[in-house]
Amino acid sequence: MTNLVRFDPWGMLRDIERVFEDSPGRRANTWLPRIDVFGKENTLVVRAEVPGVDPDAIEVTVEGDTLTISGSRTFESSEELEGGYHRRELFEGEFKRTVLLPDGVDAESITATSKDGILEISVPKRPEVLPRKVTVDVQR
Repeated sequence: MTNLVRFDPWGMLRDIERVFEDSPGRRANTWLPRIDVFGKENTLVVRAEVPGVDPDAIEVTVEGDTLTISGSRTFESSEELEGGYHRRELFEGEFKRTVLLPDGVDAESITATSKDGILEISVPKRPEVLPRKVTVDVQR
């Protein structure tokens, strides 16, 4: 009997990623949440996908011009499962992402919220770097 195998055009890419994940320079249990960084009004916003991560396990730090998001995610261990894993693709373990902050942000006023697996960090700009409106006194 012939077994049918579904064509997976991205399978080879995933295999290559796994090779690099298991390389000696990188720990196998490290994962990197995806992030978006964008400007919104007078604020720099950093959003990170952190599904399954307890918000209490997330640490946001600023040192100099670098914002660092770190934490960890764990699931049940394989010993707790009766049959073990048949396939395992969900990353767990520690993570760390860094973002270089532009000049003119107010690191003392950073806020962070977590909702539905999305961490949103708001980094306001300092008032002195914001555009300001100057009134013109017209003399006649």
